[in-house]
Amino acid sequence: MMKNAVQNISILSAALLLCVSAASALEIKSGNDKVHTKVYGELDRAVMYADDGQQDKVFHVDNSHSESRVGFRGEVAASNCLTVGGVLELKWESNPGRQVSMGEETIAGEFTPEFTELYFDHSSAGKLSLGYGTTASYESSEVDLSGTDIIGNAGVADLGGGLKFYDAAAKKYADLTADEVFHGGISTVGLDEINRVLYETPSFGGFTLGASAGEEDKVDFSITYSGDLGGNQLEAKAAWSNPGDGVTQLNGSASLLLNSGLNFTVAASSKDVDEMPVNGDDPSLLYGKIGQQCKLFPVGMTAISVDYGLFKNAAVLDAEQEATAFGVQLVQELEKYSSQLFAGYRVFSLEDNTGADYEDISIISAGARITF
Repeated sequence: MMKNAVQNISILSAALLLCVSAASALEIKSGNDKVHTKVYGELDRAVMYADDGQQDKVFHVDNSHSESRVGFRGEVAASNCLTVGGVLELKWESNPGRQVSMGEETIAGEFTPEFTELYFDHSSAGKLSLGYGTTASYESSEVDLSGTDIIGNAGVADLGGGLKFYDAAAKKYADLTADEVFHGGISTVGLDEINRVLYETPSFGGFTLGASAGEEDKVDFSITYSGDLGGNQLEAKAAWSNPGDGVTQLNGSASLLLNSGLNFTVAASSKDVDEMPVNGDDPSLLYGKIGQQCKLFPVGMTAISVDYGLFKNAAVLDAEQEATAFGVQLVQELEKYSSQLFAGYRVFSLEDNTGADYEDISIISAGARITF
């Protein structure tokens, strides 16, 4: 059965790539002549080598910074000002880079929903979205113009998140994964995808406001800016969210891309926890990246960057946890092929007041992404 499934996926992938190469000759038609339809997606695979100070292993993963997916969009122009549409988008991750570990290097792929929504987009009144999808605060700490975010951004544990820290003092693995230490109690994306109602205003001088309310009484608000400043591009986002369970969270990030290609990205987040243990402290993160874009080769833009993140108390509130992540990223655009080649190096470090002596986790990864 597994062999047949793999064969079917291979045939489907080949068919999609053929569709991409013949896109100019192929028209996708809807059953309703008034509706314009579109198929889109991406495949994003990587080879990841990890060393946790005790073991090392090579993994073949789907890059969780930008997961493989396929989507279907249908739109109809109801008037000159109003567009009505719907999106069905599914992710497919075989061996997710955020989940594989020394004890589990093979994780079967499965389709999971990213969007199942209807929307009403009015040029003057804004956009209203109904269904399952992103929220107003989504990716509010992941604004990034570096061109290297597919291999490294504020979501530092999207590759290697399933790896556990080895405690050299106790001579055993701690019950702490990189994902828990960096993402467990503090989210770089605000609220994740949920069933919700999302409203976004039109852009006013580059500013957009957003608000969403969804299942389990989850609500959030955001303000986004995108603009051109004398040939320099600036994007920023700030958000407040209430994911429930007696906590609220503030997220924010900004990225500046100069016309020289030099770029700077910063991000921060803080969570306010109502039921704080004695000697506990709120989870928080600070993140920064410096990068450069230049056209070294005629095939497309080359982007390089270095980043550093400091995450406090993300997994345990009262252990004085300080986790740091240092990384180097390289992305090469292949413009004619709608693709990117990427490589990255990442080091995770952890300290706390438990007396543990955690070994660093080192990760080297390389891969490619094709979009269609």
